[in-house]
Amino acid sequence: MRGRERLEKLKVRDRDTRSQALENISASATLVKFGFDEIKYATRSFSRENIVGKGGYGNVYKGRLKDGSEVALKRFKNCSAAGDASFAHEVEVIASVRHMNLMALRGYCTATTTMEGHQRIIVCDLMKNGSLHDHLFGSDGRKLSWPIRQKIAVGTARGLAYLHYGAQPTILHRDIKASNILLDERFEAKVADFGLARFAPEGMTHVSTRVAGTLGYVAPEYALYGQLTEKSDVFSFGVVLLELLSGKKAFLTTDDGQNSLLTDWAWSLVRKGKPLDVIEEGMEEMGPKEIMEKYVLVAVLSSHPQLHARPTMDQIVKILETDLAVPTIPDRPLPLVANLDEIERSVSSSGSGHLSSVSGYQQFAFGNEVSVLIDRTESDPGTPG
Repeated sequence: MRGRERLEKLKVRDRDTRSQALENISASATLVKFGFDEIKYATRSFSRENIVGKGGYGNVYKGRLKDGSEVALKRFKNCSAAGDASFAHEVEVIASVRHMNLMALRGYCTATTTMEGHQRIIVCDLMKNGSLHDHLFGSDGRKLSWPIRQKIAVGTARGLAYLHYGAQPTILHRDIKASNILLDERFEAKVADFGLARFAPEGMTHVSTRVAGTLGYVAPEYALYGQLTEKSDVFSFGVVLLELLSGKKAFLTTDDGQNSLLTDWAWSLVRKGKPLDVIEEGMEEMGPKEIMEKYVLVAVLSSHPQLHARPTMDQIVKILETDLAVPTIPDRPLPLVANLDEIERSVSSSGSGHLSSVSGYQQFAFGNEVSVLIDRTESDPGTPG
């Protein structure tokens, strides 16, 4: 009996802690706590016609608030009050940062209803141009012009640089990929989806944590050893920049049916002295060759398998925005294309880790622990941060 009473006390204390966390966030970040009825009104009772994105976490709906503003609403599925701590973390991360190249949070909703059960929803501005993934790999066939690609590259770099050096404490995103770069009506990039983000304690060289992210974008030292630093985000940025420049996905399939990595393919071209061959053919308004080559070199250097070879995001912004030269790219002793199985085996044998596939639906879970991380999808155009 005494054990049961102790368990009940712990449950109450945990519930109070979660509630207090959300209240503190709301008080400190000027967020709106929406009522569930307001959310239903905005989405027309979660109409299927209002769905703009789907993933392992749930659905994203477009909606219109009573003041007429258009919003995106990310509704998590299979919720329980016990999961509010993870939700509070995501809300806290998003609410703590303000930058023109980061997705801003309008508010959130937590509620328990008789019909719908426990609800957790975050509300952001609706991004009229969807995600970078939509434009690179969507079905409309239109290719982004060089000026727009350049704008997206610089905006994404600025957003990440702010997370690393402008936010206090430093925020490590951990899941940079094309579907998490949203675009407003002027194609201004907004880094979104902070569900896997981690704060970096001041003075620590790296954070040791279980692996999370998307295969193809995860830095080798993080995938193999759980060593997370700002340079882990830099690697992911390099992969996204290569996708932006080439129009190719992080994973490639060669003519003979073999799988390859975009980073290896781009490196091989740079090593042969053909960096401009990385640039997608048929692009509108091609830029100056020396500028496009510079961007390719930045992408290859950022996605270098060795952590210390990569520049910082601050350095990347300066290189992209000024005449600063790209540092010499060190040789690559590790053939990454051969390491995918090794990465999965390594994480599996460690008994801890969690990777989502490039599709975002298939989950790679290792060990016996229960993962509380949220799967992401590559086809969530309106996913708010």
